[in-house]
Amino acid sequence: MKTFYLALGLGLAVASTAQAQQPAGYQISLDLQNIQNDRVKVVVNTPPVKEAQVTYVMPSVVPGSYSKKDYGRFVTSFKAFDSKGKQLKVKNNGPNLFVIDNAKNLVRLEYLVDDTWDAKQDDSFIFQPGGTNIDAGRNVTINHYGFYGYLEGYKMQPYQVSVQKPADFYGASALDVRHESPTKDVFTANSYVTLADGPVLYNKPDTASFSTGGARISVAVLSEGGLVKAAQVSEMLRPMSEALTKFFGKMPVPKYQFLMYFPGLNSPLNSKNGGYGAMEHSYSSLYFLPEIPDPDRMRSMVLEVASHEFLHMLAPLNIHSKEIGEFDFQNPKMSQHLWLYEGVTEYVSQLVQVRGGLITPDEFRERMKDKIDKAQKFQDVSFTEMSRKILETPYKDMYNNVYEKGALIGLLLDIRIRELSQGRQTLRDVLLALREKYGPDRSFEDSQLIPEVVALTNPQVQQFFDRYVIGAEPLPLTEYLGKIGWVYAPVGQAKVKAFGNIGFGYDQEKDQFRAMKTKADENAFGLKEGDVIVAVNGQAVNMQTAEKLLRPLVEPKTAEPVRVKFRSGASGPEQERQATPREFDVEVKNIVEAVPTPTPTQQALQDGLLKG
Repeated sequence: MKTFYLALGLGLAVASTAQAQQPAGYQISLDLQNIQNDRVKVVVNTPPVKEAQVTYVMPSVVPGSYSKKDYGRFVTSFKAFDSKGKQLKVKNNGPNLFVIDNAKNLVRLEYLVDDTWDAKQDDSFIFQPGGTNIDAGRNVTINHYGFYGYLEGYKMQPYQVSVQKPADFYGASALDVRHESPTKDVFTANSYVTLADGPVLYNKPDTASFSTGGARISVAVLSEGGLVKAAQVSEMLRPMSEALTKFFGKMPVPKYQFLMYFPGLNSPLNSKNGGYGAMEHSYSSLYFLPEIPDPDRMRSMVLEVASHEFLHMLAPLNIHSKEIGEFDFQNPKMSQHLWLYEGVTEYVSQLVQVRGGLITPDEFRERMKDKIDKAQKFQDVSFTEMSRKILETPYKDMYNNVYEKGALIGLLLDIRIRELSQGRQTLRDVLLALREKYGPDRSFEDSQLIPEVVALTNPQVQQFFDRYVIGAEPLPLTEYLGKIGWVYAPVGQAKVKAFGNIGFGYDQEKDQFRAMKTKADENAFGLKEGDVIVAVNGQAVNMQTAEKLLRPLVEPKTAEPVRVKFRSGASGPEQERQATPREFDVEVKNIVEAVPTPTPTQQALQDGLLKG
């Protein structure tokens, strides 16, 4: 997972007949044709139960999301029945557990499910890609763990989910599906773990697909304002997919499904804190990204998020411990290898882009510099310890560092492996070897991964893990970046162009861009806090032009003069002022620069890393 900031039940007679004829496992019915008050009725025909008492479990935690969600709090009117339609006694044991008596007679469960996207956005709010949306006639976003669970002890039974849907809805998913009629889909999975791994996006279809590296890549889009089309997203993703094919030799999966929901910038579904992002699955990923009118910004955003989620098809799909492969949705035991699942994934996602020509080597270096900046906001702790205890205080507040320091761990480990092997072995080679040994159906022992990586590479790699992954020593940035011809300095002097202290914010209610965090005497235009920006160099500032026009005021790249038209308050007179950026001497943290004349050894390691 990666984030960033900018029903009608079956009748009793029908249910009894279905129970007599149903195959083994769970038979679930969802009716999306009769949604009432954003709630869907769920009917679950259960497998035979051997125990006198059984617990129906709704997940507390799900794979890819390292915090408690408690999906059971969205379940109401929970009832259990025997084959004659008689209700069985049910009691709650916390928000996620429904304890059923006389369980040997259990044949059916019925309950209502509310969606998570409309819930109050407090500390318990579920990040949209990990939640559910129920919007009759427009969209139903199904993360299965938000709609149904499993009987304790019966998690690995097969599942069949029958969905009655509007005829004009299409359900995009990586799960196996039969389209039995224009209004009925049937999804199947061999266990709850597999089912939970395959979200479904239901809406009026907007889809596209292409093939690369032996894999079929499909895209399904819902764009609230119609600004984003699947064909457009498909063309954005194709170069990245081809770069992945080049990097790995072939795609690690035979198929992959992108599910993308684009809320309008004024949509009530948007997070109050401005958070957007995506959540990974083995053969798909689900996105919640803003409709940005600027095509260049849209492409950059989609590639930045999608490149990371896409690469999860390597880890943890093909490389995972038992903690992931046999995930406990109620009381999970967390793996110690977030440095691999998220950190190395993030690093490789950037490496693939520079290798594929999607970003330049300078841009790659700047992105690594940015990760150094962000990583320094977190305390240095053992990454394996943090991973094991990521659901606990204080580690749960350090999670975002897996994308920052975790990616830097990946970069430095790659450099070390290359150096020790004189360029004959890389981190990519290690990942492919692990994929070949394990794959999607075999888990490794959590305690054995690091020794296995060491055995595949060089005994000296153990020291790297002991000091910087298992241990809590600060990363040796100066030493390791120097090996590839980069100079790192924690603090340095630099000259920057600027119009002074100035920032901008968007007022959604009034659809205006305003000056923020500034005073009239702190910027070259005399802008005060809250002044409305009307135009820049004669071009009106709106959602379509804001990035192009306002970014150069915050980070000017040239010494050209700029004219800004603005007004104070809702009805103040318009003013226009011209200014030229000044050059300032500033102290800069974490300078990362390329050596003008690297040594042959440095150049060889750098070329091997960035060019392959």
